[in-house]
Amino acid sequence: MELFKTFVRDIYPVTANSLNKLQELVQINEYKKGEHVVKLEQTPNKFYILFEGVIRSFFTDIEGKEHTKTIYTPIMTSGNLSALIQKTPSTLIYECLTDCKIFEGDYYSFLELSQKHHDITIFHYKILQSIYIREESKILELSMLNATDRYKKLKERFPKIDNLINQYHIASYLNISPVQLSRIKKNLLLN
Repeated sequence: MELFKTFVRDIYPVTANSLNKLQELVQINEYKKGEHVVKLEQTPNKFYILFEGVIRSFFTDIEGKEHTKTIYTPIMTSGNLSALIQKTPSTLIYECLTDCKIFEGDYYSFLELSQKHHDITIFHYKILQSIYIREESKILELSMLNATDRYKKLKERFPKIDNLINQYHIASYLNISPVQLSRIKKNLLLN
């Protein structure tokens, strides 16, 4: 649980009492590669903090093609925030691309705590800020960068990603085909 304490302190320095209350909310769960943390149409009630492994969130279009929305690596928060807030079924699937260890906690208990403790409210706000910034950054990258630059950005954030997950998932995240990803990697090796 020391890793969880560090995670909390790195986001916002809550009091020892608040840290203990937060710690009581979470448990460590292990998932195998291929397992779904959140299933399609499942109404989620948990938040997740990935501390080992890789997870992706994705959806399948009407033609059956998978589209990776986000790739999560340690240490990142994960889960369908809009489904949690709205208490609606998830439109995304959260799949472990490797074996994973995750801190899980009841989101609504966390929300209740944040309404009672000012420092936890600020901690919650800081998490929401980081999620917003992460999502906005992804949207801007897709809009402003070409495929090669998007791949380079991904490699800056996750240097070993090529060795961790299937190239198909990387291509999907970059919104390109696996063939296009192979060409990009080949061109980068030649230059």
